[in-house]
Amino acid sequence: MTTALIFIFIPLLVSVVLYFLQNKTRLVISVGIALCIVFGLFALFQDFGSVLKIGPISVEIKTSMSVLGREFVLTNTDKFFLVFVYFSAAVWFGAAKISGVSTRFIPLGLAIIAILTSALAVEPFLYSAILVEIAVLISIPLMLQPGIKAGRGIIRFLLYQSLAMPLILFGGWLLGGIQASPSDTVRLLQSVLFLGIGFTIWLAIVPFHSWVPQLTEDIHPFICGFILAIFPIVTMLIMLDFISGLVWLRESQYLQPVLRLVGTIMVVSAGIWIGIEKKGRRLLGYAVLFEGGFALLAVSMQSEISVLSLFLSFIPRMVSLVVMGFSLTVLMQHGISLDFEGLSGQLRRYPFASMGLAISLVSMAGCPPFGGFPVRLAILKQLAEVDVAAVVWSLVGMVLFLITAIRIFMKISMPIFEGWKREESIGQVILLLIGILFLILMGLFPNLLVSRFETLFMNLPILR
Repeated sequence: MTTALIFIFIPLLVSVVLYFLQNKTRLVISVGIALCIVFGLFALFQDFGSVLKIGPISVEIKTSMSVLGREFVLTNTDKFFLVFVYFSAAVWFGAAKISGVSTRFIPLGLAIIAILTSALAVEPFLYSAILVEIAVLISIPLMLQPGIKAGRGIIRFLLYQSLAMPLILFGGWLLGGIQASPSDTVRLLQSVLFLGIGFTIWLAIVPFHSWVPQLTEDIHPFICGFILAIFPIVTMLIMLDFISGLVWLRESQYLQPVLRLVGTIMVVSAGIWIGIEKKGRRLLGYAVLFEGGFALLAVSMQSEISVLSLFLSFIPRMVSLVVMGFSLTVLMQHGISLDFEGLSGQLRRYPFASMGLAISLVSMAGCPPFGGFPVRLAILKQLAEVDVAAVVWSLVGMVLFLITAIRIFMKISMPIFEGWKREESIGQVILLLIGILFLILMGLFPNLLVSRFETLFMNLPILR
């Protein structure tokens, strides 16, 4: 038994079976949630590379599996990602029925997670580009709605993600040839250029970011939240593994300043864009770009604390996107226009969805006492030791983002309607309350996750 078989091929096989059982809604949802919880618990408690004992049966859990001459390797350093992504998938799948999305969301979502996991596991890394492209293609049917033509956001998402694949493949091919003659600086610069552009497109870094807010307008907010929660994190981890594996790159004098500059630009620009935005659905896209900027800032410092902060930031980021996407979905289901005028006064009719939208934005802005505050503080504290100017500009971006969150709250709390009335269902209220409570607990007790899952954080890749 291998980790690749457990976390990649079994979920992929189950997703195919569930796809043909879409008419059995309860079965598909139950199997999807149960499978993700089981895999998450297995990754949490089982030591990879050791023996699993089930009564009299002993099974060795190997960390490597060869398929068509390529190795798929999942070791203890990948445990945090596996626990995070499968527990997150259980949450997304659990909310799927209440969100009103198609049943195919679960089999296609499970297939996307399995293939993106394989993109992290495959060696050599350049084959990650092909696997990410396969996941992108699988996500397209999830985005499309019957009888509705694909919008510009979907087309640009497919175009940009597909454009990154040949660039990374060609850059990886050049890099493989350099290993035979490491003194060939010309080919070295060429490979870094192609790979850098490829990762820039993958991560929707300026100026290749336009598809992100456009995508939020074209597809269901809940599905958009899932796509924008999973893909950027996986591509960021692929880049992290790539940098960690090349000593000459991570010791380069240019890497840290470039990543820091790009991250700062993304934070400030996202703060500006979201400040002038008038459409509620596009807020989701700018929030993802804002989070991506802080992720690059964390990677740029290449320290143990910054990498720990990066991985910890994935948790409040995911919860915020679930709450934001679900809040927008609830409002959309009740015929509310998701522009600022349509959101006006909705706190009195949809109090939980309105508060979920506002609190998720405040948390992403890094305001206490919510989950985004501790990781923002840790990143800025580390950044202040190397570049005070970057800290100042990052704070400017955070303030601009927070102003937008306050503006949203002022809009939704306007006394347009008389009296208070709750229009959300009980299931919607429970899910939103759980998400909001989780954000508050992460902000008040940031060390709780570290102490509970200390073994996962001991195996994170360190860029030094």
